[in-house]
Amino acid sequence: MTSDPDPLDALAEEGMTALDDGEYEIALQTFDEMLKQDPEHWGARLYRAESLHHLWRSKEALAEARALTPPKDEEDDPERAELEARILEAMGRYDEADRLFAEAHRLAPEDFPLPVRFTPDDFKALLDKVLASMPRVIREAVLEVPVTVEPKPTLEIAEHPLNMSPETLGLFVGVDVGGQSASVGGHGTVVLLFQKNLERAGENRQEVSKEMKITLLHEYGHYLGFDEEELEHLGLG
Repeated sequence: MTSDPDPLDALAEEGMTALDDGEYEIALQTFDEMLKQDPEHWGARLYRAESLHHLWRSKEALAEARALTPPKDEEDDPERAELEARILEAMGRYDEADRLFAEAHRLAPEDFPLPVRFTPDDFKALLDKVLASMPRVIREAVLEVPVTVEPKPTLEIAEHPLNMSPETLGLFVGVDVGGQSASVGGHGTVVLLFQKNLERAGENRQEVSKEMKITLLHEYGHYLGFDEEELEHLGLG
């Protein structure tokens, strides 16, 4: 005789799927429902904080992540520490964030590699190398639409902040070749790269370079008029 499935497990799966799909409001509602049934559910509390982070509700997310910090005589959970680090990074508190990224790495080095940090000059050198390796159509597009590097996405950059996570690697803003506008205040037609996020997109310089190239191909694809479905078909989703 098989036991009935745990309704909390089903809700947890639904919430995690929503997070993976970028449906952050749905994820938040799902984890709220879990907490109605079990107010002390650690995973629901953690992923509720994660959902708040993606929704740019950084102060709430930070408070909730810190509420899960264990007593001083107990080891922290690496996933909790890494989440707090990402929230702090989104708030521009980079030194505090790096200390927590290091703590998550100490606790679980295989699961939480250290960010690959670059100086501004080193990051630009890597970007120049990646751009030189691009297909001709992209290199020509770069002449019309420059690349601008920002440390992190911000609410000021995000046109639709609830649809753009603080973890975004890159963004095309402006007017594409078909005349469709994706303007963002303060920027002309550019491709934005977010250095702090890209530094965490790979475990070494080579992997960061690969993620940078994929991101640039995706964003210049938007400039050239491809929609998300067409980018997915090209392997650039």
